[in-house]
Amino acid sequence: MVETVKVTARGIVYEDRRPDLNGSGVTVHRAAGSFELRGAGPGPRDVFYRIHRDRLVWGTDLAALMPSDGPATPDPGTMLGLIQGISPAPDATIVPEVHRLVVGTTVRVSPDGISVGRVSPELPRTRRSPAEAVAAALHDLDRDFAIAYSGGLGSAFVAAVAAQAGLRPTLLHADLGLDQGSVPAAIAGLPVERVPVEVGDLLDHQWITGEEIQPPLPDVEATRRLTARLATRHTGEIVGGSLLADLASTKLPMIDAGVRGWRLLGCEPFHIAGTLPALGDARALLAKGVVYSPPGRGGPHEPEAQPIATPPPPSATGAGDLPGLTGRGRELFESAHRGSTAMWKEHLSELGSSVQRAVAGLQERGDGGLRLPALDPGVLAAVDRLTPRQLGRIRHGVFENHLPLRRVLAARGVRPAGTATPAYWLRLAATKHLLQEREKVVAGLSRQSALADLGLIEPAAVVRAIEDGHQLAQHALPILRLVWVDRWLWGRR
Repeated sequence: MVETVKVTARGIVYEDRRPDLNGSGVTVHRAAGSFELRGAGPGPRDVFYRIHRDRLVWGTDLAALMPSDGPATPDPGTMLGLIQGISPAPDATIVPEVHRLVVGTTVRVSPDGISVGRVSPELPRTRRSPAEAVAAALHDLDRDFAIAYSGGLGSAFVAAVAAQAGLRPTLLHADLGLDQGSVPAAIAGLPVERVPVEVGDLLDHQWITGEEIQPPLPDVEATRRLTARLATRHTGEIVGGSLLADLASTKLPMIDAGVRGWRLLGCEPFHIAGTLPALGDARALLAKGVVYSPPGRGGPHEPEAQPIATPPPPSATGAGDLPGLTGRGRELFESAHRGSTAMWKEHLSELGSSVQRAVAGLQERGDGGLRLPALDPGVLAAVDRLTPRQLGRIRHGVFENHLPLRRVLAARGVRPAGTATPAYWLRLAATKHLLQEREKVVAGLSRQSALADLGLIEPAAVVRAIEDGHQLAQHALPILRLVWVDRWLWGRR
């Protein structure tokens, strides 16, 4: 559904239907002499627009803005970026001359013409804590909601807040069979219902036809399918804790490290292999831009890298070097990557801290078809007012992050299942799926590859990586994205 806003001698004329903006984070102002679209806040639903000389066409349906000469295909560099886990430019779409309306962007139509500008998004004033803000967001829902419950930090926090607020949602735990030793923490008073889910049902690519308007990716689609599976057990809305850990997070250099930084010497992220001998060694590691969680602090998971610099432009969790790129493919990818990175840095630098993190996380992983309290303006505002000291600390030699979430859980005696990155489960699932389907995937790539026909990959090198268990585990998600995108390209022919 699209709307056309024309500039005529008689003033502003509105044509066609008014698109439904529910869930978009976009506001609209219509008047006799002006029209404005504004990206007021992050939302899971995109709004697109195309500017002509005398009119603006906009809506939530990208297909409706498709040119009459047929569907578009991304340029090779952009496609390789998608496979590598790199997000395209913030306002980019697959359709030429059509842009996505991003947070902080305004499109104005007046008798003088059409202009695009930037306005910093404004959050409501609040004195609520993150827990109080999430509770208010949950109370705004229909009481018949359930929680997608992995037992991780975000979902456990939402469940604990719901119980504390007197709500009694069912906790739906998707059992993927990836970690039989992991049991989600119980929340007193809230029933947990296990929902068996086959990994192959989430990651199989046979359904891709090429008729999709843009290449589907497992980073977003797998979570949507997972939510759809949970929805077979519950008719009401399903709430998720995704992005909450992103919001309530700080970086090690931003917190109190003691006089002259002496606390860094005993801080666990720095001495996986032994205690640091001097403060200068700690500062040298900080300068490298990454530290690591120590073994045993992530539950059953492997240690995960913790970025400590300014939040980088979004890249899908699981971004990694794809084996088998040709020289031409690598050159095109690196060029596209540099361009999108520069635009993301500029875009994110103009947003507030919590909005910045919500935008980046939403771009990386989508909303998964879930209702996310993290996107509620009141929740964003509650987190935005917290200082780094309120978000993290060094205590007894341990860097403790996400304090507002962990304190609520600790008060209820709940210990989250782990602190792995959001796509940890997806990387495990991709590895398991490719191992199970290895013969079929290898046969398909050996027989035909649209990416190889474009001179972007060497199928033999990709096949070798798939057949090598170590390389497959290291590159599972990029390889799976390649399989999905290749299938989509063949369907376009």
